[in-house]
Amino acid sequence: MLGLVGPNGSGKTTLLHVIAGLSAADDGRAVVCGCLAGSPAARASLAFVSDEPHGFDELTVRELAELLRSLYGVESGPWRARLAVMVDAFGLSSRLDSRIGSLSRGLRRQASMVAAFALATPLTLVDEATATLDPEATVVLRAIVRAGARRGNATLLATQDLAFAERACDCVVLLDRGTVAAVGSPDELRERYGCGRLEDVFLEAVGEADLGRRTERALAAL
Repeated sequence: MLGLVGPNGSGKTTLLHVIAGLSAADDGRAVVCGCLAGSPAARASLAFVSDEPHGFDELTVRELAELLRSLYGVESGPWRARLAVMVDAFGLSSRLDSRIGSLSRGLRRQASMVAAFALATPLTLVDEATATLDPEATVVLRAIVRAGARRGNATLLATQDLAFAERACDCVVLLDRGTVAAVGSPDELRERYGCGRLEDVFLEAVGEADLGRRTERALAAL
């Protein structure tokens, strides 16, 4: 469970798009399960949950999941069992026959996550992992990711939610303006920077340790 953490514009979504084969890299290359990103084999090895699911508004939640299963050629038996557990956990049972376009943004994201994670691909990419999710859905996402890791399925999460990354990820990559500021497990990063929280680690890593106090002082002086 790898977390990409960084502010807007740091390169999280761009990197996910390169890995998914949706964008070309300016330099270097991305490899997925031994195959060049964007190749049919690489695409078949991953599922992608974007931060703004779109293009399937006329499908129901059930139809979206069935469509992806069919496209990926996933065996229906184990898939149905996984789907049922995830649908129930997210509280989507009563919305299986609701059109995606009729759902709130948060519920659309949950439907997309269910459809993607039920495939159990070797790699799942999730952009802005906890954006629009309520506390219960965030707990469910963390449980799904952990269960997948125990099966040997990797998840790459892009998020600005430092608390979620701290609890959910085995390793965290801190990004700052397109560069890697630090890499390590949450425990390693806290120890390296002498901080109690990943939030403080990030501010130290990007040279903004005094950001909060500086802002408070500036406002207090007005």
